[in-house]
Amino acid sequence: MRSDDMCSHCLLPRATVGPLLHSPLATICRSCALGAVERFEAEGVTGADDPRRLAPQWQQVDDDTLLGRIADIAGARDGVEEHLGEWVGRLRERGVSWARIGAALGMTRQSAWERFEKRR
Repeated sequence: MRSDDMCSHCLLPRATVGPLLHSPLATICRSCALGAVERFEAEGVTGADDPRRLAPQWQQVDDDTLLGRIADIAGARDGVEEHLGEWVGRLRERGVSWARIGAALGMTRQSAWERFEKRR
């Protein structure tokens, strides 16, 4: 399953939750988005408030449920890595140097090349 086929917050697939909103780094379902807005409003959160006070849904489930979701979490990680590889590939197609890509990722050009060139 690709990371954009599931909600990044609840990790439920699109087939279960319906349409998803996408950003370059995350995907969210309507239920999670509405829940986040409700929690922000209930807490009176502003930009200066500490977001750690708002417990994500995964903190409210038991250990067995979390353990059962490890495969989903690993799949999401793999999907993010795949997505990052696609973006790096697009940058390389545009002629962007490994040095610039590495700098954007906080690594050397050599590390970026070793991590992503093998996928191309």
